[in-house]
Amino acid sequence: MEDPAEVDVRCSVVVFRDTSVLLVHRARDGADDWVLPGGTPRPGESMAACAQREAAEETGLSVLTGGVAFVAESLPPGASRRRVDLVFLATITDRREPVSPEPGLEAKWVPLADLPVPKLRPPLAGHLRALHARGTPRTAAYLGNLWRPNVDHAF
Repeated sequence: MEDPAEVDVRCSVVVFRDTSVLLVHRARDGADDWVLPGGTPRPGESMAACAQREAAEETGLSVLTGGVAFVAESLPPGASRRRVDLVFLATITDRREPVSPEPGLEAKWVPLADLPVPKLRPPLAGHLRALHARGTPRTAAYLGNLWRPNVDHAF
């Protein structure tokens, strides 16, 4: 049996405001691209909590996650390492403008009409426009951590 591919998990949010979407421009460590706010979970951190924390760190905005908007997978040809991005639909709690507390990051509201911005990673422009166009989109339920200890139910 072959070894399973290694998986990098990323937890992100998609936040709409009117006809714009919240994106982060990364210009550091050799990167020059645009992404949804998000990142990698810390040990013991739920995926929803990760998405909320990363959004706050990258945009200065507090978000509330809802259901899962979509799951994106990236697996380059011949690679053994894949990235899986769990993208939550989220809302912000106020109308403040985003700030970029981390050096090399610029968070901003990007009009959906301007998509795709150069180097949107992964290439989600059409999916974001379609998600927004559906109005109140159906989402997948996020069940959270379902781990439970094995319990001996002796009578």
